[in-house]
Amino acid sequence: MALVRTPAMADSPRLSGAQSVRKRLVWSLCASRNSRRRDRAGAAMRSAAAAVARSFACTRHARSAERNPLLSAATARGVKAVILAAIIVSAAAPCCGAQLIDRAQPADAASGDERAVRFRVEINAPRHYEALLRERLPLLRWQTSEQVTLALLRRLVEEARAATLEALAADGYFSATVRTSIEQTADPVIVHLELEPGPRTHVESVQLDFQGAAVGDEEGRQRIEAVRLDWDLRVGDRFRDSRWVEAKRDALARLGRGRFPAAKIVHSEARIVTQESAAHLKLALDSGPVFHAGGVIVSGLKRYPPEVVENFDPHSYGEPYDATKLELYQRRLLETGYFSAVQFAIEPDIAKAAAAPLNVAVIEAPAHRLDAGISYSTDVGFGMKADYGYADTFERALRFRSVLDLNEKWQRLNVSLDTPPRPGGVWGTYSAGVERSDIQGLVSRSAMLEYAHNWGLERVPSRLSVSAHVEDRSIAGFRQEDAHALFVGYRKTYRATDELINPRQGLIGSVEVGFGVPGISSRTFARARGLLNWLIPFGERNDILVRAELGAVAAGARRGIPSVFLFRTGGDQSVRGYAFDSLGVPLGDAIAGGRYLAVASAEYTRWMSDSLGAAVFVDVGDAFDRPGAIDPALGVGIGVRYRSPIGPLRADIAYGERTGNIRIHFSVGYSF
Repeated sequence: MALVRTPAMADSPRLSGAQSVRKRLVWSLCASRNSRRRDRAGAAMRSAAAAVARSFACTRHARSAERNPLLSAATARGVKAVILAAIIVSAAAPCCGAQLIDRAQPADAASGDERAVRFRVEINAPRHYEALLRERLPLLRWQTSEQVTLALLRRLVEEARAATLEALAADGYFSATVRTSIEQTADPVIVHLELEPGPRTHVESVQLDFQGAAVGDEEGRQRIEAVRLDWDLRVGDRFRDSRWVEAKRDALARLGRGRFPAAKIVHSEARIVTQESAAHLKLALDSGPVFHAGGVIVSGLKRYPPEVVENFDPHSYGEPYDATKLELYQRRLLETGYFSAVQFAIEPDIAKAAAAPLNVAVIEAPAHRLDAGISYSTDVGFGMKADYGYADTFERALRFRSVLDLNEKWQRLNVSLDTPPRPGGVWGTYSAGVERSDIQGLVSRSAMLEYAHNWGLERVPSRLSVSAHVEDRSIAGFRQEDAHALFVGYRKTYRATDELINPRQGLIGSVEVGFGVPGISSRTFARARGLLNWLIPFGERNDILVRAELGAVAAGARRGIPSVFLFRTGGDQSVRGYAFDSLGVPLGDAIAGGRYLAVASAEYTRWMSDSLGAAVFVDVGDAFDRPGAIDPALGVGIGVRYRSPIGPLRADIAYGERTGNIRIHFSVGYSF
């Protein structure tokens, strides 16, 4: 026997088991009350029968009145009215279910079903389901009622049996056995409910079909691939109705991201073969047409002009919507500090697909913001941080920010002022900062002034900057050094991934180049750095991450170059198994920065569930001062991965081959 859940059954709202039971129990109570009403109606009908008999006598009396002129006409009319009423009542009696035959016994004594009973319920079921039934089954709540008759109890028991079968089917047990009985001789009456779940249904096959513009569109094919990769109900998984509904909802949401807001389910079927305890799933999705950008409509603004939202829009008019761009756009608006909530919606009207406006609803955040807290990092130890921001400086949407960051490795104070975004999503940043650090025997005191021209939606945006740096550093067991520079720099960030927060496939990276201006810097130099994260999905639950970082400073020597432009490595997001910035150029009793950097890493993650995985990794790298002086440090280890709302969380245990030490590392997200 095959049970097929048709699209209407699978997708339409249904009453829960508890709701349907409640409705049927209300009907049962009404039926019991109607029975008593029928008894009262029977008495009324018997009275009506007597009235009919009397009416015949009155009729004879009326006929005699015709022969007797002394009988008034009014009396005759009254008799006829009584006869008419009796006839109407007699005709209505069968409709009311009344019986015109008088009985010697009272109606309540006619059947034992109408007597009130006390009862208790005994459940014989697996522990999990017994607890669930005792918590949710309506039958148990009637145990304290004094209005339950034996007839009503039978109905309640039958409803409990039906509700239990329905709950088991929703949990994947379609061949369950539920037996009920009522032990009437006991006092109180005992209701026995025995449950045997039987074998659980597992997914035997999954068929996902797609149609619409996504099939022939590059991003659409990526959306389809994302649906297939992240489909929740795999072959061999336990089938549950709630998971089936959730899997369909997630698949539709993934396909509909970005340029396919009119995506819909066109067919949905879960065919259950009870003899085999197997579920055969079919789902067909239609992406609809590609939707193109048609401008931005902003609502919810009070303090700021619409341009603070519109100027960050990454889409040109008529350009197809891009899911990743939309998510980055939303995140960028939140990171400005102007808003506490941002909601996007593309109207799914197919007639407007050629130029569909993006509706942006915002809630403005308080202009003043103060965050403070304590922290711990395996790189820098315990620390505390205070962050103050004012998003409407001089009432011109200028964003002021001041950050004080204190920990075991460094103490920093930075202030900045960001301009509102201009057309094209560009903005300027004026900043100044002072810092003292003590890392691996190198004590540095520095100050900085900078102007940056920023663009892009990444958390670390692309930028063109000019900055002035001065530094006084002390190298333990070596000497004191001074350095200063006027630096012109360029940074380009790049991202092409399937998801924004927890991607499985794609590239994330950045490139930086710059130089110290000759004649103003204590040493002329040029600097370049590149970083790449390559994410590769391997099957349904296997991911590979390959990471590479290279850096070089072209200069006659490292002395005279501020430490911020030199390279050290080691720590949570570089070479694990080693302390923070512990790989570099040994000078005296300290580790100083070098002019070259080379780091590589390979990591494999096996996901045991949708959010939890286990990883093994190999890191290798070094920072050095001459091309031939590289001495790669090797780190190997294992770790736990967790997909969180803020990005992938990592907890690792790593062994450093050079030092022979084991270290614990924690990190979030990907480095840029």
